[in-house]
Amino acid sequence: LVRCIVIMVGVVITGFGAAAYVMAALGSDPVTAFVQGMGVQLNLDFGMAMNIFNIIFFVIILILNRKMINIGTVLYTFTLGTFSNIFISMLTALMGDAPGLPIKIIVLVLGTLALGVGLGLYQSAELGCGPSDAFNQTMAKMTKIPLKWERIIFDAVMVVGGFIMGGTVFFGTILGMVGVGPVMAPIITKLGPIVDQWAGTVREPVAE
Repeated sequence: LVRCIVIMVGVVITGFGAAAYVMAALGSDPVTAFVQGMGVQLNLDFGMAMNIFNIIFFVIILILNRKMINIGTVLYTFTLGTFSNIFISMLTALMGDAPGLPIKIIVLVLGTLALGVGLGLYQSAELGCGPSDAFNQTMAKMTKIPLKWERIIFDAVMVVGGFIMGGTVFFGTILGMVGVGPVMAPIITKLGPIVDQWAGTVREPVAE
């Protein structure tokens, strides 16, 4: 229960991060850009496109490597798009019809921080990866390509595909690529043992 609560808090914060990128309109992180492009091509709102994107990768992982799926994967897959839409509506009301560049930059930075914190919280619960993360890890194992390079290839495909389909690709895209990881990593490292303590479990020490 504790881990599920941590997961849902992380998903909600991640939903705000994705919504902030959409509303800043200064370039989206790779996945958000691709999902925006999907929405344009399929005439869907962002949240519905996000849910479809996650469900597609969920099915792929179900076929290729179902061991990667846990309750966290399911919660993330079927709720992230809904929370993103909620925050898009809230930010639309707060930012108005024509927000200035300073407001957009602030929202973009907040979105980057939110994505890092939200994904870090989600992963610290250790109850499954998000569908696209599970896909990347599976592809890295199957192709023997180091995960870091496989993720770079994946992000590049997301950016190019998003741009072609009509997603927003600009300097915010670069910020998303380089800024989310450094925020996410320490959240996972520092919060993981705390979540274990809350959940009444002990994390095995990592061998040197």
